[in-house]
Amino acid sequence: MTQTHALQTRLWLSFWRLLPANPILVRVVSGASRRVRHLWLRVGYLGALLLVVLFSLVQSVSGKDASLTDLAKAASQTFMWASTAQLLLMCFLAPVFTASAITQERDAQTFNILVSTPLSNAQIVLGSLLSRLYFVIVLLLSGLPIFLMTMVYGGVTSRQILESFALCAATAVLTGALAIFIAMVGVGTRRTIFSFYLVIALYLLAGYLLAQWPRTWVDASPATVQSVKMSWLTPLHPFLSLEVAMNRVHAPPIGRLGEYGGVARYALAYPSGMYVAWTFSTAVILVLGSLFFVRRGSKVGEPTRLRVWFDHTFRRSRGERRRTPRTVWANPVAWREASTRAASGGLIRWTIIVGGIVASLVVFVGYLRGDFTPADVPAFLAAITAVQVAIALIIAANTAATSMTKEKESKTMELLLTTPVTPKYILWGKLRGLVSFAAPLLAGPVVVLLTFAAASFLRREARPVVWFEVAVELAALLIVFTAVACVIGLKFSLTSRTNMTAVMTSVGVLILGGGAISLIVYYLVDASGDAGFGAFMAPFAPYTAITYMIDPGQLFSSPSEFAAGAVVARTALLLGSIVAVCGYAFVVWRWYAGLVRDFDRTMRKQSLA
Repeated sequence: MTQTHALQTRLWLSFWRLLPANPILVRVVSGASRRVRHLWLRVGYLGALLLVVLFSLVQSVSGKDASLTDLAKAASQTFMWASTAQLLLMCFLAPVFTASAITQERDAQTFNILVSTPLSNAQIVLGSLLSRLYFVIVLLLSGLPIFLMTMVYGGVTSRQILESFALCAATAVLTGALAIFIAMVGVGTRRTIFSFYLVIALYLLAGYLLAQWPRTWVDASPATVQSVKMSWLTPLHPFLSLEVAMNRVHAPPIGRLGEYGGVARYALAYPSGMYVAWTFSTAVILVLGSLFFVRRGSKVGEPTRLRVWFDHTFRRSRGERRRTPRTVWANPVAWREASTRAASGGLIRWTIIVGGIVASLVVFVGYLRGDFTPADVPAFLAAITAVQVAIALIIAANTAATSMTKEKESKTMELLLTTPVTPKYILWGKLRGLVSFAAPLLAGPVVVLLTFAAASFLRREARPVVWFEVAVELAALLIVFTAVACVIGLKFSLTSRTNMTAVMTSVGVLILGGGAISLIVYYLVDASGDAGFGAFMAPFAPYTAITYMIDPGQLFSSPSEFAAGAVVARTALLLGSIVAVCGYAFVVWRWYAGLVRDFDRTMRKQSLA
């Protein structure tokens, strides 16, 4: 009995030290909870959810008598938009918080000290994961009162809210565990973590687009009013599972899935439950796999075995080694920023460019063969362009956010400040180089639009797929939008001390700010009812600019009205584009002038801290 009691005590102490009394968990939760930055993060998260709820409610019941039926429909619509926004925020915030667990140790050069302590691998991994997931789960629970408000007028059930929160929590746990695994294997390199964000975004977009293909639909699934059925990809995708939870898409009854196996039958009949099950199981496997790389992974500054083998096998011949001379721009800072960024992120850039061209080529071939009607092609082009532009803006903000912090971490900022170059010269070079780095990502959509416009002109179509001037106008808008993203990243890169803080803040401000402006402009365009006013306002936000400039038919209620008001819409789009480009260019210039003015004061303040 004594041995049994001793064994139970030992097991309890092991569990106590592993989770509740984990030193990393206790230190991070008790210390970071008092930071003002986390307070503002919670305020921003709840503010974004509340903004989505208010806009959805206003748009749903405006101009109506607001009967109980209308309020119930408005509550259901509001719940749908709020759940989608919450899930999208979880996909972004969870990897940011968890990846920072290791990158902060790397930035502070304390990771090697951490692995030299008596802490076990399990304590390091679980402490780093749970301490960051704690903030994500707290954010998730803090939004619960907003969702409960939608139940007041009916239209939303407690089961739907539970499924929505379960999907968000499962997504947060999976992305967090995957980020911890990547951070442990690569010791939190910036390029690896940013590639992880892109992989998540591409997976979500590719899965959602494939689910719209009828060949992926389950035959036993009941069709909706729009003749849409559930895809077999639904149990593997959080947003598709959320659509089933909100009854936008109907799951097939389990009794009609007799030809499938036991697991597949349950997955198709209950996609939300299967998604939660496989994500938690995968997270456990990733956490267990991370335990083997805590003290065996590649360390900072040391080549891996693969790198040693590659250098030994493909090394150059001995003797004198020379590099091809390169032409430097008039501003060396701009040339260095553009060339070094392009060299380090070339694979990511070419993947995005080629992927967008291939997707557009598929639409182009279908358009030439007659598989798509001229009215459907602009919608596909707008969706593909929106995806490319969103990724390009995030890449620009991420790259700009590390442009100054990397100089501070590598101790080259002090060397740069000893040269005769001025702050204006440095910051202008950074900004110009960053925009030049992102320019190839923007060239693909513009070339595609010009190709479609030329094809419509050669085929002498009465209603062209894309107007010629739209490609030029959109090119100017995309350049100025990219400049805004770069100057935002430069701002927080200058004022932040670590890469992760600068990246989190910059990308967060870009997503929240761009989303808020897009919602406001979209509401103004939709509520005005005037195609001319809507066309003038559309270029003032990235999403509305892409949507309404490529597909201006959405501004009109019928094709006949579009044919009659096409000239007015084209003129309004041109004027709106000119005003938007000038306005955003002025914002970029003012922000850039402020950075130049505060450069010396900021650098002195950070050197004294």
